[in-house]
Amino acid sequence: MRSTSPETWVVGIDDTDMPDIGGTGRLARRMVAEIEALGLGHSMGVTRHQFYEGPGVPKTARNSAAAIAFDGVGDASELFESVCGIVARESIEGSDPGVAIGREASSELVAFARNAQTDLVVQQEARRLGATHATGLIGLGGTEDGVIGALGAMALRIDGNDGRYVDLPGIRQVSGVMTIADILEQTGIADVVDLLEKESLPSKGMLDLGDWVRPRLIGGRPVLVATRAREIWVNADSRKK
Repeated sequence: MRSTSPETWVVGIDDTDMPDIGGTGRLARRMVAEIEALGLGHSMGVTRHQFYEGPGVPKTARNSAAAIAFDGVGDASELFESVCGIVARESIEGSDPGVAIGREASSELVAFARNAQTDLVVQQEARRLGATHATGLIGLGGTEDGVIGALGAMALRIDGNDGRYVDLPGIRQVSGVMTIADILEQTGIADVVDLLEKESLPSKGMLDLGDWVRPRLIGGRPVLVATRAREIWVNADSRKK
């Protein structure tokens, strides 16, 4: 059983968009601003989690869901109610949104989420697991198939070893060549590690971030992965030109 700290709750959302319109990640970032303005919690970053895209899976551009960890939550019920209200209000017409909330992920729930990344799973299974392994799980329109990705994203975020941060302090403001010390100081990134050795890089080292910084969720923390290129370290996940 993996769990967050007692005052931290994880929200998963999925299927809030339609082809070429909006995006679940974008909605999640807007949600963060609104929840923080209401004083219901402080975001510890938005992560994107990829799910199965094979036959039988309706999707927009990619079949991904978003998860947000909120720290300092005083009332989880109020947080869930507010998130549901935002998702219901902001989801694109014709979408099939779902929302999940919890702070623990059993091995069965994580196994479900991992299976949903490689194979087709059904809404009934998500609802069965959600009834006993999530604090809240709800569909908010359409077929309500969004409960699958919402529950899966919640579980993977709590488990702490899947996905990328699409919202984290500073990651959209930094680019180009910087020292690792400056990267860590100016962003919410917790560590910069060697892709091959998995070891932390020295703070005085130079790293070329490129123009796209999306750290991975590793060990429950936002970690930037780097690879060596000639005389400098390079962001291993930068967009290819």
